[in-house]
Amino acid sequence: MAVAKQEWIRVGDWVSGTSTEDEKFIGYVESVDVFGGARVRVTQCDHEAAIGELVDSTLSKIEKLADYVPAEEADLRSLMDLALMTRDQAWFDDLYASLRMIQFDSKNGSKPTKGYGSGPFTSRVKID
Repeated sequence: MAVAKQEWIRVGDWVSGTSTEDEKFIGYVESVDVFGGARVRVTQCDHEAAIGELVDSTLSKIEKLADYVPAEEADLRSLMDLALMTRDQAWFDDLYASLRMIQFDSKNGSKPTKGYGSGPFTSRVKID
């Protein structure tokens, strides 16, 4: 069973589960080994001393959390700021497309304008 889960849980994935010390946690995977073990950086835990630390677990005791999909305009705008700060143009473009779809849906049938810089508060952005 651990081998099957290992294909689905990868470094960087957000997971919840139980450590080898029986601590319930949420965190992100920092490493996975071929024997079905995982090291997780804990962000939330029922044992406060473990928060911020690496804990060991097995792939059979952790589950991947669902990916966060922002659905609010304010959330998308905040993530767009982060994409600009990290100079990630592909991520910015994806977020911008999602924002335009939300704006389109909220206007009940009015067509979104095409391309960057079409709205009153947008401009074409070039990230180096």
